Amino acid sequence: HMDWSPALVAVSGTMCVSEQKQKKLSAPFVGRRGGMGDGAEVYLDDINKPRQEYYFKPPAFVQRFLERSLHDVRDMEIAWLYWNIITTMYPALIAIWTVLPASNLIGAAYLVGFNVLYMQRFILAMHYSTHKRLFKKEAFFGLADYVNRFNIVLVAPVFGIPCNTYWLHHVVMHHVDNNEWNKDLSATEAYQRDNFLHWMVYWVRFMAGSWVELPYYAFKRRRWDLFAGCAVGMGGSMGLYLYLRTINPIAAFWTMAAPFIAVSTAMMFGNWSQHAFVKPEDPRCNFGLAYTVLNHPDNQRSFNDGWHTLHHVNSQIHWSDFPNKFVERLPGAGGE
Repeated sequence: HMDWSPALVAVSGTMCVSEQKQKKLSAPFVGRRGGMGDGAEVYLDDINKPRQEYYFKPPAFVQRFLERSLHDVRDMEIAWLYWNIITTMYPALIAIWTVLPASNLIGAAYLVGFNVLYMQRFILAMHYSTHKRLFKKEAFFGLADYVNRFNIVLVAPVFGIPCNTYWLHHVVMHHVDNNEWNKDLSATEAYQRDNFLHWMVYWVRFMAGSWVELPYYAFKRRRWDLFAGCAVGMGGSMGLYLYLRTINPIAAFWTMAAPFIAVSTAMMFGNWSQHAFVKPEDPRCNFGLAYTVLNHPDNQRSFNDGWHTLHHVNSQIHWSDFPNKFVERLPGAGGE
């Protein structure tokens, strides 16, 4: 299918580290820069970089509760990020709707400030905690199956993502249909991916078309539970926005409409970028429809999102394992 070497050529960030730094970090050698493999040596320092997905840890008693409740303690950074969002963004949202005056300036500050702080981090936290359960089944008095959906039901709408739609769109559709045109609604392969106008069509289709196409996707496949959940989530999100708009149109715009535009743009630009390179002769091959970005600071802020090829190879690989799995596969990667 595809050799790993092209992925290394396209890598951005600081890849070449000094021998002293390499020894300090114990970073494994993974190849050389350049198409001929004769460039500077590349060491995988992603393995040793400190995590930057969260800003502050919760109190000790909350940490102890999380340690007992998490399905995998390696997801502690995801839980800490959710704590950050709940304790900072939610109070600001409540204040906008209760005590603060209707103000475009306040609304814009809320949107820009919290999107800069959290949007990228939340999207990827939601992403990985949707693929794999965050809390043990026995946690929360046996109600963990419901609590594990709080990310897509209660937190996602605060960032503009319609309630209860992400699991269907991403896990059920995107990973099953794997970027295939006329199946995966976020497929890129039919577009000219270096053409800005094509990206605009792609973006507008998602913004407008997903309200109909996503529930229809579940309906067509007779996934009645997913259809009902998506239809109720989308209908509820739109209905709540229209109702709140009659109460405070300025607050409704900055806390619901503008976040939807912003997050739709970010998510579609991200998916477009991750699937910009598609191998025409084998477009379903995971090594030919996604890229890998290593040794880039974004990996420490996004739960290793740069390792997108491996995520498509096996969506159950834990996000913290991507660098090690990459190194493990290198000896036999030439045939992939």
